[in-house]
Amino acid sequence: MRRLSVLLPSILFISWAHAQNKPEPIRLCVSTLQNNSRSAIDPTWQRNQLIKAFERNNKGKDVAKGRAPRIDTIILQSSSESDPSVRENDCQFILHTNVVEIIDAGTSDMGDPRPHSVGIGSAPNDPGGISTNDNRATVSYRIMRAGELEPWSSGEVREHDPLPDAMLLSHLMDQTANRVARDLRESH
Repeated sequence: MRRLSVLLPSILFISWAHAQNKPEPIRLCVSTLQNNSRSAIDPTWQRNQLIKAFERNNKGKDVAKGRAPRIDTIILQSSSESDPSVRENDCQFILHTNVVEIIDAGTSDMGDPRPHSVGIGSAPNDPGGISTNDNRATVSYRIMRAGELEPWSSGEVREHDPLPDAMLLSHLMDQTANRVARDLRESH
């Protein structure tokens, strides 16, 4: 019993010290999704899919064990570079996303002047090639530091899949959240 009473304060101190070493959460404002594709999409629904992807990302074991910071998302009601909500919510970073293209399988994109990937020399059932039955979508993103005009980080996520457009975009939102979370956590 004496040993337990001696060990208990040290265990409590170690637990308290470990809790103090948890990284501070990263506050990320997420702007309204932009759509530069020719397809009609629901930008609010897709942004909500992006927010849900960040929530799933926060449930990872590194975040749970305190080795990686949580990413707290704040929804912005605009895509403006100078949204006053950024300051009001004390955001450290702002995420801007843009649906660049959505091309349905079987439709011609010959009149599309934007560059896109082309499958060359792939067999019809080649898993590494682009199938003519696949839909394609591309989402670009920019991470801005609050108060700065230049992008802090940026990237593009692409997907080729026979899934319907809405599901394909949801997959892209998930991939975007994973990349953004990785970029933000690596900088911390």
